[in-house]
Amino acid sequence: MKTTICVENLSYSPFNYEAISDVNRITEKSIEEICFASLDHTHPFMQLNTAIFSSNAIDSSRDGVIIASTINTANVILSCASSSVKLLYLYDLEWMFQPVSYDYMYNILTNKNLRLVLRSEDHIDPVFNLCKREPEAIVPEFNLEEIWNLL
Repeated sequence: MKTTICVENLSYSPFNYEAISDVNRITEKSIEEICFASLDHTHPFMQLNTAIFSSNAIDSSRDGVIIASTINTANVILSCASSSVKLLYLYDLEWMFQPVSYDYMYNILTNKNLRLVLRSEDHIDPVFNLCKREPEAIVPEFNLEEIWNLL
């Protein structure tokens, strides 16, 4: 499935490690169209066997899925005029560790154009308490094939 994964940057993070490892595993044995779109142009911290684009290339993504990894990247993909399915794989609850606007968070998490998948069952209550929204699924480790099966 045509997939774009939107990340803040490609430097080391636990999410980036899981996502890059999964994409490299998939692209080794298939011809799936998978790419990364990075908000901040950093050099990938590990070998990446797929294309890397600037986040403004997301608008050209059609008939696939665009996956955001943070609230900030979810806001970016929601602002794009792409016809692709937009999904937030909420890896961490970053708003619990830094100041953010409640309105900003609420508007993103309640957007009907954004599908929601969480990494941990521990994230269900904080998300529900913030915006009264249940996730479509829990996917403990980033796994594109499992996410594709949800669509």
